[in-house]
Amino acid sequence: MNLQYLRVFLTVAEHEHITRASEELILSQPAVTKTIQHLEQEVGLELIERHGRRIALTHAGHVLHNYARKVFALEREMEEALSALRDVDAGEITLAASTTTGVYLLPPIVARFHARYPQVSLNITILNSHEIVEETLNWNLDFGLVEGDAAALPAGLQVDVFAHDELVLVVGPKHRWKGLPALLPTDLRVGQLLMREQGSGIREVIEQAMLLHGVQVRPLLTVPDNEAIKQMAMSGVGAAIVSALAIQRELATGDLVRIPIAGLDLRPELSLVKRTDKQLSRAAQAFCALLCPPTEHEERIFDPE
Repeated sequence: MNLQYLRVFLTVAEHEHITRASEELILSQPAVTKTIQHLEQEVGLELIERHGRRIALTHAGHVLHNYARKVFALEREMEEALSALRDVDAGEITLAASTTTGVYLLPPIVARFHARYPQVSLNITILNSHEIVEETLNWNLDFGLVEGDAAALPAGLQVDVFAHDELVLVVGPKHRWKGLPALLPTDLRVGQLLMREQGSGIREVIEQAMLLHGVQVRPLLTVPDNEAIKQMAMSGVGAAIVSALAIQRELATGDLVRIPIAGLDLRPELSLVKRTDKQLSRAAQAFCALLCPPTEHEERIFDPE
């Protein structure tokens, strides 16, 4: 298969638009259209359907799109691997982190790494844990940092636990629960909790822990942002189970009050995940080594316990 044709097809598929693809490729629209036609003749299948200025992939187009992404991801990995053999002090790392890890744990790691390797470019995205796993498996990340049960992650991933989080129940200073010595899991069953969206590692940890007590949680509100949840809890909208890392200042000032949940252990694992068949660049390996040292004698930034 002609890889140049495939590259043009991938760009068209990503944009779902001939004009935008031609602008990115610096080719004329007729040249892009003709290339797609040549590729369709080569594979013997129709790959796109035209709807005015936009296009839609056929079933065959979706299949080829998935494989094309893998082909060029491998090409980038090959180039990075060869470059990494020349120099660990250069290159690019693409990673994603869950909100808690990205906001509260990643900054000191990035600072230390940047001090050692100032020429390495870091591309960091904040996603929920489900999205990070999906992007890692799709070859879009060198690695990801997720929160939740490492054993529950899908096959095809190498998983290294580098720390544990602690989730705590908090309410605002005027909430009716303030001052209670403790709550039971059943007290949180219906319409009490502000929770993250489905796919969030923290939400999965909470739901799994509650199910062990026979409690299926129905949240008061679903909000895809930790800071928004914290602000709503402070305003008295409802209770929230959040990372202790995210509320240290608010607990100290009294803007949030912690209430124990009897019999509930919420200490999710924080893990580094990458594809088992992905060869990391030396720069990416150096970053991972800050979190998960290869030997017991090397300094570890976070205590995994």
